[in-house]
Amino acid sequence: MNILDIEDQFALCADRPSSLIIDGGKHIMPTLSIMIPTYRRPAMLAQAIRSVLAQTSDIDFEIVVVDNDHSMSEQIDELVRQFGDDRLRLFRNSENLGMFGNWNRCIELARSEWISILNDDDLLHPNFVDEMFSVLEKKPAISMLYCRSIFMDDRGNFARKLKSTVKQGLKNIKNTWLMPQLSTIPISHVYMDAPSSALGLIFKRSNAMEIGGYKASAFPSSDYVFFTMYFLRFGASRLNKTLAYYRIHENETANPSTGEGFIAKNLQLRSSLEQHVKAPPSLLRIYAQLYALTTIKQYKSFWNVELDLDRLRREHGLTDLPVFPFYHFSRLALRLWLLVSR
Repeated sequence: MNILDIEDQFALCADRPSSLIIDGGKHIMPTLSIMIPTYRRPAMLAQAIRSVLAQTSDIDFEIVVVDNDHSMSEQIDELVRQFGDDRLRLFRNSENLGMFGNWNRCIELARSEWISILNDDDLLHPNFVDEMFSVLEKKPAISMLYCRSIFMDDRGNFARKLKSTVKQGLKNIKNTWLMPQLSTIPISHVYMDAPSSALGLIFKRSNAMEIGGYKASAFPSSDYVFFTMYFLRFGASRLNKTLAYYRIHENETANPSTGEGFIAKNLQLRSSLEQHVKAPPSLLRIYAQLYALTTIKQYKSFWNVELDLDRLRREHGLTDLPVFPFYHFSRLALRLWLLVSR
């Protein structure tokens, strides 16, 4: 089965209901539902909620926490009650639905057509809602919009992504001055770069339901697969502003098995995308392999996790070409091909 085929993921957890624990009760039909799936991270959850409550926008939004665990229920309940905000709602699943099963439950429980999923360890910039809806209100044809995000560590310090000051400065110049403020994303961008995760993303609930939600079988790349499936049917736009913060710390992503899963699923995803990109399949495949090798290298940089390079090369038929300089050569060649073939 193609990794991009639609499957009804909501039916998988239909027999495991969620109970409404706390209902702020203010909004019957908010403009935006900011959904926070959580699992055993009350301290970080509190920070995530604060970042939403700090929004400067007048947009009517609800904040819905969906707890995927019972072991810390009293602590989570007390935490949410302490905020005393009538925009806050808390649900608890009867059983652990798994990470992406809980994300699907978030989609089901949202009362608004517009949804943003905020993981309990990430944060939003105070202008996130205001900036994003400034675009959505002016451009009603957009059905998915995402912003830039920046990495930070578990203490809230911004990460440098191991780039030199000069390289980081050049990248900032490119992002600030050379890239458009708002752009419609082409299929080549989705293929060449990692598709967007849930962070900093606003999408329509009805469209998410139509494509079946986040696929459990695509773990740990279910968010990338969801974005790609949504994009292929409804399109996506990007706002060139940093309005979200992704936290790097010890979590499921830092496990070697998760990293190896990323490699396998992302290769599968790019293979399924080949038919949508107007470029020689041989060029696309060598780029996908070099991108996978780059991801293996970055796993060490970001997460300090060593993946078994030799075994991954054998299992996925990865090229023996070194990442540098061939990754950059293949990227340039693919960009030039896409440019001249328009």
